[in-house]
Amino acid sequence: MRLFMRIFNLLLPLALFVLVMLKVRELFNGEGEDVRLALIIMLGALAVLAVWLGLLLKYYYLPVWGSKLGERLYMSSYSPEEDPLVALAERIRCEHARELLPQMETLVRQESSRPRAWAELATLLADEFNDPSAALKALLSGAEQVPRKEDRALFLCRAAHLCETRLQDFSRATELYAQAASKYPTTAYGKIAAAKHA
Repeated sequence: MRLFMRIFNLLLPLALFVLVMLKVRELFNGEGEDVRLALIIMLGALAVLAVWLGLLLKYYYLPVWGSKLGERLYMSSYSPEEDPLVALAERIRCEHARELLPQMETLVRQESSRPRAWAELATLLADEFNDPSAALKALLSGAEQVPRKEDRALFLCRAAHLCETRLQDFSRATELYAQAASKYPTTAYGKIAAAKHA
């Protein structure tokens, strides 16, 4: 079903563009004003198609492809299918199974020092179930549980970004950027947070 939706989302703008082009072709057979109108419609349709496909790629396709590519390039012999947490996250996405979230949260608590566990949980909550408040809690919990400073700073920055973009809580976002910058100033994300907070 998810694969069908991805294909549909890609083909829909192309199909609409083809329909518009059929109308434009009729106008090009006319004269004067009809030709000018055809050019305007064609350029407008091209612009809409480019924006539509660009947004689809940026927010819908590239994150999935990037995740798969990252796993193949950087995980060596690691197989996501053999990882219970990753397998459960994928199942939840495929089935949109909110009832499996408690099981996911249990696995995350069992692997609370693992950054991927908190990242998967936060992504599911924010993107799959449209619950940015719960995702924020997961990111902040991750920032307290993971051992590496770089990962803690990353989770604080992600939490701040979530506050900015999804929760519209700009004062909280500023507070979290400041926290990342002051606690982890030597990390890459601490420096990003400092630039955002400046």
